[in-house]
Amino acid sequence: MSARSTGGSWGFLERQGIARHLLWGFIAVILFQTGNGMELGFYSRFLQDAKGLTAGQVAFMTAAYGIVIAIASWFSGSLADAWGSRRVMLLGLVAWLVFELVFLWGGVTTGTYWVMVVGYALRGFGYPLFCYGFLAWVTMDTPDEHLGRGVGWFWFAQSLGMGALGAYIPSWFLIPAFGEMGTLWMSFVFVIAGGLLAILLVRRPKELQTAADAAGAPSVTETLGGLVRGVTILGEHPKTAIGGVVRIINQAAYYGIPVFFAPWIVGTVGMSQEKWLTVWGTLNLANVFANLAFGYIGDAIGRVRTVAWFGGGGCAVAVFLMWWFPSLWGANVAAEMVAGILFGIGLAAYVPLSAIMPLLAPDRRGSAVAILNLGAGLSNFVGPALVPLAGPIGVGGLMILYAVLHVVGGGMTYLLEPSKKDGGSGATGAGTGPRSSAPVSPEPVSR
Repeated sequence: MSARSTGGSWGFLERQGIARHLLWGFIAVILFQTGNGMELGFYSRFLQDAKGLTAGQVAFMTAAYGIVIAIASWFSGSLADAWGSRRVMLLGLVAWLVFELVFLWGGVTTGTYWVMVVGYALRGFGYPLFCYGFLAWVTMDTPDEHLGRGVGWFWFAQSLGMGALGAYIPSWFLIPAFGEMGTLWMSFVFVIAGGLLAILLVRRPKELQTAADAAGAPSVTETLGGLVRGVTILGEHPKTAIGGVVRIINQAAYYGIPVFFAPWIVGTVGMSQEKWLTVWGTLNLANVFANLAFGYIGDAIGRVRTVAWFGGGGCAVAVFLMWWFPSLWGANVAAEMVAGILFGIGLAAYVPLSAIMPLLAPDRRGSAVAILNLGAGLSNFVGPALVPLAGPIGVGGLMILYAVLHVVGGGMTYLLEPSKKDGGSGATGAGTGPRSSAPVSPEPVSR
């Protein structure tokens, strides 16, 4: 039996895109990402001030971490097909705990730089396997009709943990009480709590288990086969490659702006560091709640249309305004706040892409999500990689380039309409037409 419920009459949770047996998984992601994201606001300064690292050493360590995240993001979906998502999440939990211990105890505590690099980089396997492994599970078990809402809830949980709680809890409570080093150790509490919830409370009912769930420990051949399928899907379902490119464009500007735009608006325009951080924090807070909203909007008006117009078009306008407003009015915090909020909302409008991709390869949902996750990882590199262009074309020129990329990405989204050739059925809310135009599967709902 398929693990995915479609058609029929749903209960309240199912109508929100939450399969009943996955409910605690969303809470587990919030807790895990809260612990995982605690360090982001202070670890660079802490390692330089307290441990004597240079900015270059911290940057190298962060780059190594980013490379591993990109690899693990791809592995997460591919292995979910071969192993089952639950095993992938467990591997992510173990990887995070082991290598965070190496990083803190073996590296930071002793001041040994190469141990810090190894521990921090390999910890990068942790959150993508845990969180994106769960995302693959969501795409497998959520009815197509409500898949946009399901992935919206996932990205809400992910961003609430890493982007909001992971920033506010340390700054408001933990650092004042325990200091930076104590806060780093406290991250274990949240990650372990999230991991235990996932291990103890999230599992498929027996009648819905797939072959990967029911099988014993996967063999090396099965593992390698799953990873290979994460590559061959690009040839078998070429539209997934387009989706991966759109996903790279999605966050390229987001990762590039802190590298060149933040120094410009503080150093050249004259906005204070505190006010800029307020703008940036508000942008991320708007994104948290917009992630959830656009899951519902995509299901209501069409997922392709939502990504193309609100995501591609919205981000293009917002990125341009983020540069244009200070160019016109200087350090006007209110104007920059408006542009920043629009950018955070526009980024969230790409959420339905996580519902579109699995429908491009319905028989290989995990592998399709793997390409999406790889695109997310690569955006960490593509965005900053364009920063040197700010020299010849200027800050404004680079912001316009980012805006143009969003317009291009929005146009490319129209190539992602699921078709019978892709093995899809034009599932509800997936494309540009009204929801009523999509057929409903007669398969009964699983409880």
